[in-house]
Formats: sequence, structure tokens, C-alpha cells
Amino acid sequence: MSAPTVLAALCDTLVPGDDTYPAASAAGVVEASREHARFAATLDDLAARLPEDFAALGEAERVAELERLEVSQEALFSAAVVAVYSLYYTRQPVLDAIEKTNGYSARPPQPQGHALPPFDPAIVAVQAARAPHYRPTPARNPNAGGSDAH
Repeated sequence: MSAPTVLAALCDTLVPGDDTYPAASAAGVVEASREHARFAATLDDLAARLPEDFAALGEAERVAELERLEVSQEALFSAAVVAVYSLYYTRQPVLDAIEKTNGYSARPPQPQGHALPPFDPAIVAVQAARAPHYRPTPARNPNAGGSDAH
């Protein structure tokens, strides 16, 4: 099997998709991983530890292979999961599915931001009126050098 086929099977085993959300490969995770050196290296390293026929295995066998690597290559496996999910939730088909599912815009809060009311200092008036919860210390002379031992 080719490396892209194994990578697609690896990603799809981690995020198989359903009727609402696309599988990782259908969302473009494999292609997106090639644009991120760290993610590409992580996924390539994990894929190299899988059997050559990984993509041809049934779902249960693919899951078993990944569970084996999760135990024997814990840090690498965790990094691969972070890579796949990080890429998955930035892909437009996934963002579109999120919007369709919940009705909210699936985008970062900036630059559009969320409208906030003007700050009202009255909401912290009680805290601002309290005495400090610390002890004042003598002012330090930055030109004196050394420590301020007393």
C-alpha cells in the first residue's frame, strides 16, 4: 500500500466520520498534514510502524493495531492524535458540519469578535475598596546592586 493510503486509513481509524461529520481523509487531513512539518513527521513515523497492509485490514484489526501502538509508542501515538484532531477541526467540511449541526458560526472569535457591553467599574467596586492582601516591602534601589538583605 502507498504511504498516502496508509495515512488515510490511519486518520480515518482515529476519526471515522458519520452521517454528519466527514471522515478525516474526506475532510482533507492527510493533505493538510503535508503542510505542517511537525504533524507530517509525526504521522509518517506512526504510519511507518503499521503493517504494510494496514489500509486493507478491517476496522477491528486497524483499531487493534493502533491500540498496540498506543501502548508501545505512547508519546508518538498521543502526538499523532493531537495532529489529526488539530487538523480535522480546522478543515472547512468539518466547520460546515459544525455550523449545520448547531447553528452557530464555526470560526475563531477574532477578528470579528463578540460584542461586549462597555466595562462598568461598579462590578468590581467591592473588591477595589478592600485592603490589599499583601505586605508592602521596602522600595529597592536598582542602583545599589547585590541583594536587599535586611
